[in-house]
Amino acid sequence: MTDSRMLADTDLDYLRSVDSPTIANALERLDLRDRSDGYLGGSVGCAFPELGVMVGTALTVTVDNAVGRPARQDGYWALWEALEQASGPTVIVMKDASGTPSRVAYAGEIMVTLASRLGAIGIVTDGALRDVAEVRARGFHYFMRYPVVSHANFELSKVGDPVHLDGQVVHTGDILHGDANGVVIVPWESLPSIRDAVAGVQAAERRDLDYIDGPDFTLEGYKQVRGYGR
Repeated sequence: MTDSRMLADTDLDYLRSVDSPTIANALERLDLRDRSDGYLGGSVGCAFPELGVMVGTALTVTVDNAVGRPARQDGYWALWEALEQASGPTVIVMKDASGTPSRVAYAGEIMVTLASRLGAIGIVTDGALRDVAEVRARGFHYFMRYPVVSHANFELSKVGDPVHLDGQVVHTGDILHGDANGVVIVPWESLPSIRDAVAGVQAAERRDLDYIDGPDFTLEGYKQVRGYGR
């Protein structure tokens, strides 16, 4: 199952101009979800922080290591067919179902090259990936737990189904915003208000930093700046 919604170029350009923690803080201001929801846990790390911000819509797939049997091929081709039909830019989200994610790499240079041709800009997984030098050189984003040297007997299935990655449910079509700090999900309904919310976060942070770094700083004074105890 794919999602037909497409990010407008103006929204893409704007989201790429803001770091992920600021986006996360801005979304808190909009009060669209619980503060403990909407982001991937820290076990899914950014492999190439030098590439900057990744923004795209999710295409989810479940991945496994077919130990002791032939790997099924249907899911592999179903992923590429779904990616070809998706409204890019797309982030492939791979959920490890092997139970031994340190024993199998789910993608490398060949798959990334094909994914790029079909509109993907990154892969996010709670498992492992490989060919890190080649993929970095392509400017393709990797968010993963660690690299693994072998693809073992990897198998792809359940393309388009919701997946769970380190405490967070990700649906196909979700907007993913990631950088060196991690990955946050940007609700579609936040797009009309996100700019004002970001501006509010940035102004508040500038106020706090200016006071903390300023010559008149006191802890009691900072409590007043923050409105504590009023």
